[in-house]
Amino acid sequence: MRILLLAFSIFLAIGLNGQKVSTLSVGDTAPLFEGKDQNEKLVSLSKSLEKSESTVLIFYRGSWCPYCEKHMAELQESLQEILDKGSSVIVVTPEKAESIEKMISKTEATFSIIHDEEYKIMDAYDLSFKIDKETVPRFYKFVLNATREANENEEDILPIPATYVIGKDGKIKFLHFDEDYRNRSSMEEIITNL
Repeated sequence: MRILLLAFSIFLAIGLNGQKVSTLSVGDTAPLFEGKDQNEKLVSLSKSLEKSESTVLIFYRGSWCPYCEKHMAELQESLQEILDKGSSVIVVTPEKAESIEKMISKTEATFSIIHDEEYKIMDAYDLSFKIDKETVPRFYKFVLNATREANENEEDILPIPATYVIGKDGKIKFLHFDEDYRNRSSMEEIITNL
């Protein structure tokens, strides 16, 4: 029985097929953070929660990623509905300003997009990972080169795409965490959980 419990614990820790499992769950307190958005405005989760009924927090990989672009475009299309529910939106990326501007240009995004300086926010949410042939088996060279250009460094760090809806009390009400970069939260899921 003890061996079975140990095996199950190891399975939960590494996830299916060696995938990373979220260390945060619905009901957990969301880590607080602050950072500057594309307009050099200081954005903080605590201030957002003070002013809003809930905050939608989304992490994306880069403007070079068609799945990220589609998700950000869908977010922009649904933004008014989110705002009408008394909620706010914060998006986090490891990209530097020039690449964030590319995403804004492609999606017409009007929400705050924060450059995650030194991956502090991604690390607080346990989303960052190092790009290698194991973590990015498909399109490795493309992803590596695109990330280096967008992040303006050779640290080769990306976030697992994730979405959190955080209540006014700072607790996570909804989360979508999937190491498969193609799977993203739907706007319907986000709006339902506001």
